[in-house]
Amino acid sequence: MHPEFLKIGSFVIYWYGVFVAAGVLVGGFIFQKTSYRQGYSPQFISNLLFFVVIWGLLGGRALHILVHLSYYYRNPFDIIRIRNGGLAVEGAVITVLIFLNIYSRIKKFNTREMLDIIALSTPLGQAIGRLGCFLNGCCYGRPTGIFSGVKFPFSAEKVHPTQLYYSALYILLFFFLKSLYKRRLKPGIVFSSYILGFSLIRYLVDMLRGDLSPTFTGLYPTQVVAIVLFIIGVTSLLRIFFERR
Repeated sequence: MHPEFLKIGSFVIYWYGVFVAAGVLVGGFIFQKTSYRQGYSPQFISNLLFFVVIWGLLGGRALHILVHLSYYYRNPFDIIRIRNGGLAVEGAVITVLIFLNIYSRIKKFNTREMLDIIALSTPLGQAIGRLGCFLNGCCYGRPTGIFSGVKFPFSAEKVHPTQLYYSALYILLFFFLKSLYKRRLKPGIVFSSYILGFSLIRYLVDMLRGDLSPTFTGLYPTQVVAIVLFIIGVTSLLRIFFERR
């Protein structure tokens, strides 16, 4: 655990922010490169990328606050402090999905095609961002005695490095989606596959988390959201397969 990247007096830049920014840059590069190949103009893509990043950050922060509502109720000023952690990707996915459905009606572009491009661009950025979580010491797992266990300064024993589990699985998801995208399948399939893969990763790895509080269902809030996203992914995929050409 080494959360601080740079410290000058009282000003601190955290590794979490550095890796999240790096993830956004890598994801943005893939998004732009893929979009240009599909014939979209640089100006349109630059504007769209800006809005997607902003809405993604807002949605990710909002869901994180809801998941840890008791903490932020006691520490309201920490709501605006995101330099050292505090983004839930499920929230980003939901807000970006809502935004794109509205924005596509205004700008008249193919929503499914754009969602496929965004889906392809996202996992690698997520994998990089999770390295920031690892260095920050957040999103850690339950105690474990297996070889992959890591001892953080705040823990009395080794815990699952769930941050690294996420990162490795997101990299695999990226290569899987990339292979799907190259096959030129019907628009929407890559995005639906991303939603399914992402929700499964979150649900399964979250079972090992040690920093979350369960809901009345016995599941963590992030797992509940993952189930909702999984249903959306299945519904979307079935709709694509059975609709008329």
